[in-house]
Amino acid sequence: MAQKISALDENGKPVDWWFIYKVPQLNPGAGTDKATGYEYVYYDATIDANTDPHKRVISKSPYTLNGGKGALNLTLDSVFKNFKNPAPTTGWILYNDEMPASLKKKDDGEKGHTKGVLAFNTATKSAFWLLHSWPKFAEPGAKNDPTPKYGQTYLCISLDLATAGKIATQMASHQEPQIYLPNKADLPESDPLYLLTQPQTSKPAAAADTIQLSSAAGMPFQVIAKNKEWNKDFWNELVGPTLKDDMDDLTWIRGPIPPIADSDGIHKTFDIKYINLGPMGLHWAWPETHDHAKWGITLHEPWVCVGDINRMISQRKRGGGTIAFQNKILWQALSKTGLVLAPAGHTRTEAHALIKETHHPLSEAPLKTKAPTKAKAKSKPAVKKVAKKAVKKAIKKKVVAKKAVTKKAAGKK
Repeated sequence: MAQKISALDENGKPVDWWFIYKVPQLNPGAGTDKATGYEYVYYDATIDANTDPHKRVISKSPYTLNGGKGALNLTLDSVFKNFKNPAPTTGWILYNDEMPASLKKKDDGEKGHTKGVLAFNTATKSAFWLLHSWPKFAEPGAKNDPTPKYGQTYLCISLDLATAGKIATQMASHQEPQIYLPNKADLPESDPLYLLTQPQTSKPAAAADTIQLSSAAGMPFQVIAKNKEWNKDFWNELVGPTLKDDMDDLTWIRGPIPPIADSDGIHKTFDIKYINLGPMGLHWAWPETHDHAKWGITLHEPWVCVGDINRMISQRKRGGGTIAFQNKILWQALSKTGLVLAPAGHTRTEAHALIKETHHPLSEAPLKTKAPTKAKAKSKPAVKKVAKKAVKKAIKKKVVAKKAVTKKAAGKK
């Protein structure tokens, strides 16, 4: 009997979707407990459907990612346990901008900043899509997992084969993934999944896209993606305006960032600077410098985004995407754990207001170019103008204060 491909829960039972947040490697201290870097928190569709609201919680898994058990390991093992001799109808597409070291292949920096697994069975018309942020993962038959150093996110969704094909079609022209060790099974050469494993057009048309899809059990989700040719910021110019809301984003920031203003001129995107799992009852906290995840939440509607591309100017020249879906429990939990930088004692709302007031576009490092741009030329006088005004204001205050002191002294005489 042909295998039905599906996301599997912590006990190995089929589930419509699950979410994992891996904790980074942490040393014990006043603000956090020790973590090996393989512990994780977990939530899935079955927990979400529980009629008891007290049981609809995101909680620490009893397993670790390097222990061979739990949802991530069981889901992947269901496909890759016999990867050297798979069933003729079982196939997969592995992709990662940083391939496993054992392949001894050079990564292509022109490919998308994308990471994931599409697995399928042509006989049962079933599939799953695992989108994650872990470099050098996944590797069938690997003896060890990649580095535990940073926080990572994983979202796995059960699909039918046709939906997996729609994702593959968008992925080929937008996310431009670096694919390795594909197994096409018995797919016809015209199938989108088959075509995704073939060499892609070196220069597709500049494009950004959103497709509306549903999981196997009917959960609606959107796949928002763009290619490198589009050459605009993913979060500010695509995700925020698409979801029509302000956002908090947690991504790997190692370079100049875009401004907080979205391209629609209405919404804003804020960078999360600190993660604290205290609201989940866990004594783990870390700065964003220890986190390699790529997730975001809207500030008003319960949208959750789990993706694979960073909020950095350099990422404009990389393809990538995110899965956006609405889930109130997960949204509320991430809203409490993700903190924008703010003085002690200030609320999240006050923190956003503070950033809005102090975060000026000129304070951000511009994209490096060989020759000065018009924007740069304009920015210098603008900076001088602001500085000049500040100096004049300070001098004026000093003069007024001096006059007041002189007047007071004269009165005493």
